[in-house]
Amino acid sequence: MGKLGRNLRICGECGIAYASVSYTKYIDRCPICKSRRFEKVSIKSDDG
Repeated sequence: MGKLGRNLRICGECGIAYASVSYTKYIDRCPICKSRRFEKVSIKSDDG
């Protein structure tokens, strides 16, 4: 996952997970419902 894993968010409105950074731009709201309410996702990884 690397960098992408650190940028995961869960939308506070519709509940889908999305990345706040794509390859071309920074995303500051949900791609589905356009809500700016989100929760950061913390992922525990095994790679150290």
